[in-house]
Amino acid sequence: MTEKKVTKAELGILMDFIRSKGYRYVDVQLEILDHFACKVEELMSSDASIYFNRAIDLAYASFGATGFGNIAASYELNLQRKQINKFPTDFLQFVKHWHSAIYIVYFTLFYYFVPLEADAFWTGLKLGMIGTLVFYIPVYLLRHRPRGSKYCVYRNYLSLMIPIMVLIIGLVSSEWIVNYVPLTLYRVVILIFMYVGLGILYIFEKNLKAIVRRVDEIEVLHQS
Repeated sequence: MTEKKVTKAELGILMDFIRSKGYRYVDVQLEILDHFACKVEELMSSDASIYFNRAIDLAYASFGATGFGNIAASYELNLQRKQINKFPTDFLQFVKHWHSAIYIVYFTLFYYFVPLEADAFWTGLKLGMIGTLVFYIPVYLLRHRPRGSKYCVYRNYLSLMIPIMVLIIGLVSSEWIVNYVPLTLYRVVILIFMYVGLGILYIFEKNLKAIVRRVDEIEVLHQS
């Protein structure tokens, strides 16, 4: 059995075939291409009578009724799992960062030296935190923009993190908690929410920067 490899031109044909099936994200296309090209090579290598065009049809049929759907779905699921699984490590990095120590010192001073009944101060502190999140999210999105927008890893990360940011804003701004816990504990809970929010903002920029760098590298290779 002679092992056959697809040429660069044939890879282009396979990529066009993948696009024709409606997969518009470049990284998803490349993930599918890896599986698709391997199957085409396997078929041509196992039977010399199977030529490239015939191998395309047989390879695609081998993926079943869903076609490339399972590969694309598995790729997106793995992206989400990786981000969720690395979140504890990312947050630990934030805790060890010098910014974290400053936040802890400030929040501790606020708690011990600002009267718990000083509603104007605490309300202003919460509004400042909400304003920080609302301001920096678009700033980071503008600062770290990928050259190409058609990347699932970028879209997937935003769809994971933006709702978390909205949740943090909702928790910081919430007033209903005070109805169920003493005022002393309520101030502590809000400060914890704020600290977590600042940590998530730190993680958001760090990972967004890394993802955009990775996407831009893929874009350069894809266009060459």
